[in-house]
Amino acid sequence: MVKRKYYLFLWFLCSLFLAQAKAQPPANVFAYFTAHGQKGSIEIIQDPAIQARFNVCLSQQAKLKGINGYRISIYFGSGQDSKRNAELARANFVARYSDVTCYIKFEYPYFKVYVGDFRTRSDAQKFLNEISYNYPDAFIREDLIQFPE
Repeated sequence: MVKRKYYLFLWFLCSLFLAQAKAQPPANVFAYFTAHGQKGSIEIIQDPAIQARFNVCLSQQAKLKGINGYRISIYFGSGQDSKRNAELARANFVARYSDVTCYIKFEYPYFKVYVGDFRTRSDAQKFLNEISYNYPDAFIREDLIQFPE
């Protein structure tokens, strides 16, 4: 008797599964509701502490004048000609890659040239692979980058 109930239960589950498998799910939820003419609104209910924490994070990032990200260092040097060499390196880079931002920074005693504003290390690595022939000594470093537009 127990085996019979077990087999009956398995048959029921299998038939239920097959019935679900035959029904094609919509491509996305919005397409489903648009196709069936259903309209409505969404109300988000959240703890006020979540919004307060989010506002704190935004204000901290605004004080930093940027967000955490990555840049590629293509030049650094010190000495009498380092400023001129940094400007030449920047001009050379801008001539080749005019759509990528380029920065010159002076961090005592070095002039440094950084390029790009990458949100992820993998994006920076892709670009580094692209420029590695012209800049074999280039490397990725963490930095505060400009806010995305």
